[in-house]
Amino acid sequence: MATVLSMKELRNMQVADLNRDVASQRGLIAKLSLGIKLQKEKDTAKLKRERKTLARMMTALNERNETMKRNETSKRISSESSLSSPFSSKEPALKKGTKKPKISTPES
Repeated sequence: MATVLSMKELRNMQVADLNRDVASQRGLIAKLSLGIKLQKEKDTAKLKRERKTLARMMTALNERNETMKRNETSKRISSESSLSSPFSSKEPALKKGTKKPKISTPES
């Protein structure tokens, strides 16, 4: 990733593109980390910048996944509520402070 993408740009990307970029960013971070440990990389701040970029990508991806899950759940709930159920008969609500009637059981 040559340029730093803004959150607005990341949010507008497709999920497949985000997944591809996340994978490549992880590879870049691994190479940078190894280069720093072997003292071949002089710019240690670059690793921090790339990690922040990866975090932004992951945030955008997770936001997209949460939105998709929320939409699926609301669709499922609305379709289930539209179906009539024999158990959905409304019973009169008990008034506050009243107790349920006790059911007598035959004693042996």
